Amino acid sequence: MTIGRRQFLASTLVAPALLARRTLGWSPDAPVLERPFARATKEGEGLYVTLANPEGGPQCLSNGGVLAGRDAVLLIEGHMQPAGATFELELARLVSNRPIRGAVNTHFHPDHAFGDSAYAAARVPIIAQDTAPALIKSKYEALKTADRTALLRPYQERLAAGTTEAAIRRAKEDIGAMQWMLSAIDTTELTYPTELLSIDKPATRIDLGGITAVLECRRGHTPTDVVVRVPEREVVFVGDLLFHREYPVCIDADMLAWRKILEPMAAEPASVRFVPGHGPICDRATVREFIDLLDDLHTHAEKMIAAGASSSEAEDRYAVPAAFSEYPHYWWDWRIGAAMRSYYSTLKH
Repeated sequence: MTIGRRQFLASTLVAPALLARRTLGWSPDAPVLERPFARATKEGEGLYVTLANPEGGPQCLSNGGVLAGRDAVLLIEGHMQPAGATFELELARLVSNRPIRGAVNTHFHPDHAFGDSAYAAARVPIIAQDTAPALIKSKYEALKTADRTALLRPYQERLAAGTTEAAIRRAKEDIGAMQWMLSAIDTTELTYPTELLSIDKPATRIDLGGITAVLECRRGHTPTDVVVRVPEREVVFVGDLLFHREYPVCIDADMLAWRKILEPMAAEPASVRFVPGHGPICDRATVREFIDLLDDLHTHAEKMIAAGASSSEAEDRYAVPAAFSEYPHYWWDWRIGAAMRSYYSTLKH
């Protein structure tokens, strides 16, 4: 199975960005820097947010940004390709002549970290959780030499066994997801973080001069989540801990831990703005909507466990409720299937 342009755009973990352009649109402010694949706007003194536009190319498949203080600059996200990270470097040099303190990866997934080689080439420290290097090695480096036929076999078998139109479509999408990831791994110079944060330390404060970045380690969407809080501007970069009106990718998630992280976010003051990994800048109402979605998945898992169903049966039996009918949910196994496996691994013990 090969992936055409339409399938690629629908399978890059960033459908919220496309949805955002159709519904809420870009920031009304003139961009500080713009490329076909991303646009950066000033959202506060010394605070710049990069919104990815996957329709313009795969270079920058996640949102990011630049924090520019009197003394130093901090970059956020490594993006999908080095050109995406280079976009942040160009933005930093455009708005400040101060030294770059580092670049934060909100987690280790390809669309947030595969462009890190551009930072390494510029000798910019790459900041991430201390569990990220081992996961990059085991989940990505190891796959460079793995037997691709064996990796795709379970998905091919599911496709062959499909008896409904929905099952066949989902199996094809899941094969496309794996092929996309394997292709990305093959063409990426994997780069490892150089400055590691520990979840045992509640927060790391980086004073940039007039603006502060508070880095908070979490484990929810992945074991490597890093939240970047900017208290002076009431802005929080949350990476993929928040999906904007979309079913989340859960392949490395702890669903119960993820839910606990979100509750305090939903209780933040109404003035606080959240920059999700993909899609428009949000408020706490979006966080509450996402919590409702996770609760629906949780409730379904509990019902299936009580009925004696397996996690794969729970995956097959999940029906998207009317409240979330317009939420993208392609890559079913990485979203619904992975969520069920996470719930089953914790709820059944």
